[in-house]
Amino acid sequence: MGRDMSSNRDPRAMQPNRSSRVRVYDAYEAAAAIRERFQDAPVVREEELPFGWPSTFQHVGDSLAVAYGSNKWKDDPVDMELYKHIAESRNRVFAVTDFFYRYDDPAEQWPVIGPMIAFDSLPLPRHYAKLGDFYEANLKLHTHGMKHNPMLGPKDDGCVTVVLKDAELGAGVIRWSAVEGEDVSDQPFLFVYDKTGVKLFIVGKELDVQGVGIVG
Repeated sequence: MGRDMSSNRDPRAMQPNRSSRVRVYDAYEAAAAIRERFQDAPVVREEELPFGWPSTFQHVGDSLAVAYGSNKWKDDPVDMELYKHIAESRNRVFAVTDFFYRYDDPAEQWPVIGPMIAFDSLPLPRHYAKLGDFYEANLKLHTHGMKHNPMLGPKDDGCVTVVLKDAELGAGVIRWSAVEGEDVSDQPFLFVYDKTGVKLFIVGKELDVQGVGIVG
């Protein structure tokens, strides 16, 4: 089994180091397998991440659902359909700094609580699978506790809908096997990105991409 970087222990134990660069590995085969399972069609072109992975993210809470537009299973590539994956297990969400702003007042930041997490120790992929056009993410943000020990609030407390114009939803694997040997499983994750870079990173114990779509 691979490490579970979505557990309470691992993210909180990782400390930010802004001077470090993220370790990136060739992941074409893994990305192609994700894309072919998801799309039920052969890969037609190779896609490398067109920008670097951020070396730090903020652990802001949990992802409850992700909506995206996709032409999977369609004969016409421009025939897009809206899908929504509702989390079936706990999916943690990490965001780049200064990402959240009010929808009704884009000049005002939305306050978030959570520790800065170093991603420079993660073996992240150079190649990724594009799943579709990002529509929105439903998140439950930390609302209680301190920065380094945040907590989720009761019921709907901290639940927000996040939209990002001209963004995409991608998937990849954390390549634990590249640094720990073939007996260690790689870990799937989702990420939201636009032309300026990665904005959200979503990972969970059971999160995966299969032929039926996003699961877990």
